[in-house]
Amino acid sequence: MKLNDFKEIENYQKEREKKELDFILNLTQESFNDKEKEKEWNKLRTSFALYTEGRIKGTYMTRPRFFESKIDIEDFEYLLDVVQKYCDGRLHLTTRQDFQLHGMKKENLPKILEVISKRGFFTKATCGDSTRAVITPETTGFEEEVFDVSPHARIVTDYILNGREFMHLPRKYKIAFSNKEENSLYVKINDIGFQAVIQDEKKGFRVYVGGGIGPISTNAIVLREFIEEDEFLYYIHAIRNVFNDHGNRKIRARARLRYVLLNLGEEKFLELCNEYISNFYAEKGGSLKIYTRKLLEEREILDREKELEKIKIFSSEENTDESIKNDEFLKNEKNIVAGKYKGEYGYYLRPTRGNIYKEDGEKLIEFVKNLDYKVELKLTSFQSILVRGLKKEDVLKLKEIMSEYYGGNEFYSSYSCIGSTTCNVGILDTPPILDYIFEFFDNDEKRELTNYLPQIKVTGCPNSCATPQIARLGFSGRRKKDGEYFAIFARGEFSGKTVKLNENLGEIKANKIPYFLEDIANIIKNENIEFEKFANEDRFLGLIEDYKEIEVENVDFNEFRKIDAEKAW
Repeated sequence: MKLNDFKEIENYQKEREKKELDFILNLTQESFNDKEKEKEWNKLRTSFALYTEGRIKGTYMTRPRFFESKIDIEDFEYLLDVVQKYCDGRLHLTTRQDFQLHGMKKENLPKILEVISKRGFFTKATCGDSTRAVITPETTGFEEEVFDVSPHARIVTDYILNGREFMHLPRKYKIAFSNKEENSLYVKINDIGFQAVIQDEKKGFRVYVGGGIGPISTNAIVLREFIEEDEFLYYIHAIRNVFNDHGNRKIRARARLRYVLLNLGEEKFLELCNEYISNFYAEKGGSLKIYTRKLLEEREILDREKELEKIKIFSSEENTDESIKNDEFLKNEKNIVAGKYKGEYGYYLRPTRGNIYKEDGEKLIEFVKNLDYKVELKLTSFQSILVRGLKKEDVLKLKEIMSEYYGGNEFYSSYSCIGSTTCNVGILDTPPILDYIFEFFDNDEKRELTNYLPQIKVTGCPNSCATPQIARLGFSGRRKKDGEYFAIFARGEFSGKTVKLNENLGEIKANKIPYFLEDIANIIKNENIEFEKFANEDRFLGLIEDYKEIEVENVDFNEFRKIDAEKAW
């Protein structure tokens, strides 16, 4: 079947995914009464995003795929209804531009998969040893940029879902695109990444390979300084082949692509990648370039029509760095971003723990449906939603309606992983610990100090779903005989052609973290310095050492856990 344009791709996708859906539905149903089928199901279910939750809950979670990290308000309303009827009542935002559905009983799995498929949501290859969600900046196509990389992510996603060639790999395979240097961090820490660049008036990409975050983290290295815009599928497939052939299938903890790089060294790893790229070009010839170019041209026509609609709503005058800098509406308001056109804005919604429940979800639905123009909802890589394409007066309305979704400064946009109560490989249950940190600062005097603190990222194990290695200040959990501890991450450098990931600077007991943060805030306030300056000084290490001896009151994190239990599991 030829895929001539995006409309046909979508139709083809539904037909293709229906076959995979029928497969997993039937296997799930058969597993209820057939022990052999249950064994087969357990081997395959994670590749279709069916995970058990925690060690005692006895429930499951799933993760649908969201093309270009977008969700329209009708689909949002539909999924919100699904989680009320069949799950634990919440839509959970992840750190990889997805929603997760939690608290599903095993007997309801076939029904849930069937119900969400009616709105075009499928779970194939969103989890397990597969090619995960293709990441783009949530602002691409909305802001001043080198060029919009949404179409490229859409083409890649459709390509990797055609069959099972991008499933059953040694481990997960992660792909990212960036629209400009300022948004390029994820490109430089994924298995393969593409940064939009212009060379000799031609659109193209700088290609990165071999990055990843986890127990042993590496930044990606440059594979190509420039490839043309229609060549990215060759690189994605060729590096997939490198991973498939050379990834460690015997030791899961050393199975990611970055370990091939670490084992071989940069020179030999690049030689290997180049060999596979040459072989794949020889195999495919120009066919993938023709396929990609056709789709990009079709998408360009559709996007041009959307641009004309936006000009009618806002202005034909585009924003510049200078106009954004001088926009009084944006000053001292980090939660609002300027769009491409003057008068166009975006607003971030940052729900506590990344969880959206019925009451708040319905507020958002009512707000969007009452607008007399269309907006876009984009899922981010930091447990939030960017509502794009708003008029100034509607930004203010949304800010008032969803006031609980923004704490007023960078610190209150901090987030954690989902925690060991839900995650099978998690060591610590991080959401209650983050709740404890927020509660510590919940008075007028201490709340003022949070204006001097950076966003923190708190993860419950070395797998690092909350990405402390790229935080301004990160914490990674571990358990010791005398309690719960966190490694402290800082001192990274995230600009430039390649990045320097955060260093592990020491550890601190969980109940001491808010006191540690309070001391940091007081130093930054009293000395009027940036957090990064202090973090790179020896006395920052000294403060970490001091907290080995400082005693504070013990905390029962179960009390914080019970509060959330009343709403969810």
